[in-house]
Amino acid sequence: MPGKNSQALWLADPDNARPVDRSIGDLLTQLAARYPQREAVVYACHSEVENIRLSYAQLNELATTLAKALLTAGYMPGDHIAIWAPNNPEWILLEYAIAKAGMVIVALNPLYKEAELAFALQTADVRAIFHADSVGDTNLRSIVDRVATTLPALKGIYSLGSGITGLMAQQGIESRTLPAVDADSPFMIQYTSGTTGMPKAAVLAHRGIATTARNSYQAWGFGSGDKVCHGFPLYHVGGSGNSTPGAALVGATTLPLYIFKAGRTLDILESERCTGFIGVPSMLTAMMEDPSFSSRDLSSLQYIVAGGMSVPARLIRQCEKAFGVDIINGYGQTETSGVSCSTVAADSADIKSRTSGRPLPGVSFNIVDDNGHTLPCDQPGELCYRGPGQMLGYLNHQGTKDSVADAGWLRSGDLATMDENGYIRIVGRASEMIIRGGENLSPSEIEAFLVQHEDVAEAAVIGLPDAKYGEEVCAVLIPNKAAHADAEALRQWCAQGLSRWKVPRYIQFVADYPKTPSGKIQKFLLRDSMIAALGLQAVDDASASAPPETTDSTA
Repeated sequence: MPGKNSQALWLADPDNARPVDRSIGDLLTQLAARYPQREAVVYACHSEVENIRLSYAQLNELATTLAKALLTAGYMPGDHIAIWAPNNPEWILLEYAIAKAGMVIVALNPLYKEAELAFALQTADVRAIFHADSVGDTNLRSIVDRVATTLPALKGIYSLGSGITGLMAQQGIESRTLPAVDADSPFMIQYTSGTTGMPKAAVLAHRGIATTARNSYQAWGFGSGDKVCHGFPLYHVGGSGNSTPGAALVGATTLPLYIFKAGRTLDILESERCTGFIGVPSMLTAMMEDPSFSSRDLSSLQYIVAGGMSVPARLIRQCEKAFGVDIINGYGQTETSGVSCSTVAADSADIKSRTSGRPLPGVSFNIVDDNGHTLPCDQPGELCYRGPGQMLGYLNHQGTKDSVADAGWLRSGDLATMDENGYIRIVGRASEMIIRGGENLSPSEIEAFLVQHEDVAEAAVIGLPDAKYGEEVCAVLIPNKAAHADAEALRQWCAQGLSRWKVPRYIQFVADYPKTPSGKIQKFLLRDSMIAALGLQAVDDASASAPPETTDSTA
C-alpha cells in the first residue's frame, strides 16, 4: 500500500504475492530439472544421524520412488500420514514424498508424551505414522504400539530406517502413476495451541506454504546458490513449512540442524561456508558465548534471521556487531503458513529494534478494536490477517464467526500497532499464550494437568520474562493441605506427564488469587506479583517481535 496511512489497515493486491500454482511435489520435479546437480539438502558435522548431501535430482528421484511406494502399499491420495521424529534427514524425504503422493503430512512433536500422541493421531485420523527409533532415552516405537491399540484407523507403523527401506523395496513400484495434486489442496496439518487450551489442527495448503516460504526467503535476501542453515524443528511450520520449501524455491541449499549445539552449529556455518542462518535468539546467544566463537571464520555469512520470540534491541545490536551481518526479524503464525511480515536488511537499526517489519507481498493487515472496527495508526488492537498463507481451517473444529471473520480476516489473538508506513509492532497477546523459545504453550492445558495432583486445589499458569527464552512457565498453586508436596517434587511429577518445555520452571504457592468481581483470575496482577516475588526483570520493552507463532508464529 503506497503512501502514508491514518488507519491501521494495510490492503494488498493478492496478485502481488505471485501465488505459486503448483503443488510442493511438482515444484521439486521442476527444481530437479532446473538445478539437477545443485545440493538441495545437506547434513554435515552431525554425530547422531547420517551426514548426507543430496542434489535436487537425487532428492526428487528418492521422493518419487517413496511416493510410489506409499501408493503401492495401499495408501490413497488425501490420506493423513504422520511424521513423529526430530530433524532426521528422512523427514525432508518424507515431506516431498507425501506431497508427490497427494497425501497430507501430520507433523508431530517428537517430545510428545503418550496422551499427547494419542490425541494428535486420533484428531487427525492418521492412517500411517513414520517414527524415529528414539529420542533421548525414550523408545518411540513402544509408545506408538501402545497408542495404536486405541486407533483402528491407523493402518501402518514405520520406522524412519527399515520402515522406509522396506516400503521402497516393494515389487511393482515403478509401474505406479503419481496423482495430479492441486495446489489448493491440503498439504500439511500442524498442531497449534489455541486460546481454548486444547491443541488445534491447522490445515495448510500447498499454495499457501509455497508462496509464503518463497516470499519470506526472498524478503530476507536469499537466492540461487545460497546455503542456509536453520535451527527450527521440522515438525514446526518454521522448519517443514518455511525453511525446507523456502530454500528450494529460491534455488538455495538447506542445512537443518538435527539438534542445536553451539559448537556444532559454528562448525557447520564455517565448514560449509553458509550464507545464512535462521534460528531463535537463544541460539545466537549460545554461539556468541561459545569459547571458539572469536576464532571462527564466518566471512561467508550474510544474513541472520531471528524468529520464534521477541528479539530485544540490545541483542540485535550485539549480534550484528559480533557476527558482522544484518539481523532480520519478523512475525508470523502457523495459521498463516509462517511468516506474514518481516524487516529487511535495508531497514534501519531503529526499525529492526522496534518493529516486526512490514507485510510480505500480497498480505493484508487490519488492527481492530473489541468491536471489530479498524483503529487509527499507533493504537493497539488485535492484529488480523488476510493473505496467501491463510490456513484452510482447523480440522474438526468449528470456528466462532463474527464480522471480522465474515470479511475474510483471520484473527491472530495478538495485540499490535501499525504505524503510518505499515510497520507492525507486536505489543502483547489478546490470549494468555506463553511463548517459550518459540514454542507456544497453553496455560490451561498445563493447569488442567496440575490440578490432577492430590496436593493441588487450584492452578494458575502464567509466563514470566526470561532473557534467554523470552518467557518461562510459572505455576501459581493453591494447595489443598498444609503439608503439601514441594516445588521440586511437583516438577518431577509434571515431567512424567508433560513434555519438558511445559514443565514449570517456577512453582509458587499462594492462599488466593487476585480476582475480578465476577471471580476471574486477574493474571496480569498475578504476573506482576510473581515478577516482584522472584526478583525478575521485565524483558527489554524496546524489542522487535519475531515469528513463530504468537497464537502460533514462525520465521
